[in-house]
Order: sequence, then C-alpha cells, then structure tokens
Amino acid sequence: MANQYDDDDYDYEEETPDANGPANLRKALRKAEKDRKALEEQLSSLKSNLRERSVKEVLETKGVNSKIAKFIPSDVEAPEQIAVWLEENADVFGFSTNRQSEPAELSQEAITEQRINNSASTGITPGRDEDLYNKIQSASSKEELMQLMGIATNGRTR
Repeated sequence: MANQYDDDDYDYEEETPDANGPANLRKALRKAEKDRKALEEQLSSLKSNLRERSVKEVLETKGVNSKIAKFIPSDVEAPEQIAVWLEENADVFGFSTNRQSEPAELSQEAITEQRINNSASTGITPGRDEDLYNKIQSASSKEELMQLMGIATNGRTR
C-alpha cells in the first residue's frame, strides 16, 4: 500500500550540460552581432532619409533652390538648425530668407465666407427621427404639435 511519502510519481532526471555549450554561445553571439549590424544600417538609412526630407521642407518653406541642399553640412540635421544655417549663409549663395512665410490676414468677410463653406462641407443633415424630434421640441402651440404627430384637429381637442 502506498502512502503519502512515496515519491514514485516524480521522475528525477539529472540535467546534463550540453556538450556544445560554448559553441552554441558563439553561434548566438554571431547572430546577435549580425542582427545589430543590420539594425544599425537600417537606422542610418532612416536618419539620412529624415535629414533629406527635413532639408527639402525647410528649403521649400524658405523659397530657396533645392540644389543648395548638397552644401548644407551633414551635422546640421534639425529643421531649426537648417533654417539658422540658411540665414547665416544667405549672402554667400545670393538669396534672401526674409520671405514672408505667414499668410496675409483675411478680411472679416473672407473669414465668414470660409466658415460658412467649412460648415456646409462638413455639416451633417439630421435623419428623419432627429428631424421630427427637433420639430416637436420647437413646436410653439398644441395644434402645431398635434399636426406634427399626425393627429387631425378639426376644431376639436381631446
């Protein structure tokens, strides 16, 4: 008869160390280095694309010829830095960066017209139920309310 102290249910297997332990570690290290190198290449590619895009955008907003991009130093990356570099070197390349970048102020009529156009293009017309609800809410008399609800009022009230 088995009792509570029998350990027949448990298999004790000794863990044997892998004979290729260091070899497997070297393989994992080579794979990790290869992955790191691929990620570094991808990162440098993305950084260069981002810098090119930033330079192009700043040159367009300043109204400067895009051929000047090749003269901007590679350590100048942020759009603010590019703008400062352009202002400092504007006389060297013969352009002016004092171009007005803000839109001219609109008259009150133009603002009103723009607001109307925006609301007309983005406005949502109410559905049938919402329209009926709004009409019921705005009814000013009992007869008007009865008419909206489809109840005939031939001079009689209920």
